[in-house]
Amino acid sequence: MQARFEIDGGQFIDPENGVLVAQAGPGYFAYAFCDTLGSRLGELKWFDTSHTSLSGITAALPALKDSCQKKLILFDYPVYSLLPVELNDGDNSALLHLAGGNIQDHILTEIVDKQIAVNYSVPFTLLNQCIADLPGASYWHLQSVRITEALQLRNGAAIYINIIDNNCSVVVTRDEQLLLAQYYSFRAPDDLLFYLLKIAEVYDLSQQEVQLYISGLVEADSKLYRLLYDYFLNIHLLNAGWMDEQSLPFPAHYFTTLKQAAICAL
Repeated sequence: MQARFEIDGGQFIDPENGVLVAQAGPGYFAYAFCDTLGSRLGELKWFDTSHTSLSGITAALPALKDSCQKKLILFDYPVYSLLPVELNDGDNSALLHLAGGNIQDHILTEIVDKQIAVNYSVPFTLLNQCIADLPGASYWHLQSVRITEALQLRNGAAIYINIIDNNCSVVVTRDEQLLLAQYYSFRAPDDLLFYLLKIAEVYDLSQQEVQLYISGLVEADSKLYRLLYDYFLNIHLLNAGWMDEQSLPFPAHYFTTLKQAAICAL
């Protein structure tokens, strides 16, 4: 199966000291191998799954995965809820069902920053496939990783945006507090701009002062990026920070979330 993006990791082949990070969301599946310091990138592939079976991808992962020190799978699906830990004491299936989850989906929960319970659903067939082809892997929701990273950076008022085609996840923080973690779908750049302007209005974030950190599949010369730059003064492409990323064949901010997950897994 042809990958949409592919990076040959010939410079890093050390399975016994390696970490495998996989990421799955609507219409895509990606994975990367890196060293246990999360600095050197090994093999990376990104697949479109809208019209193909995921089983062919996960089953064909290199044998390197079997000897990796750690394996982590990120789920980037829009059905999730955030609750204070003290209120997360019951069955949240009804809450996720109201958010659009399939009643047959698996429901998983994790705690972020010892205060936030992230409850989310994963498609039944996807989780079963991951269990079969990636045994022993840990599971996290992508927003858990991004919230953890955002709270650690503590950059005052900040909006973190990760864009995958016509979907994006947004995390908003201010003064070491989480304000929002939401998932949006959009048809045109104007739609995403509307969401961000509304977020700035609701949370009283100055468009001249708030920091926008953008990662994912967006180009610096795209209409979307230029449109955001017209309305927000401080915009940054959030590079992954891989060693020697200047030599990569794709922009370094494309795969930032895979690097963030690798660091969290250490």
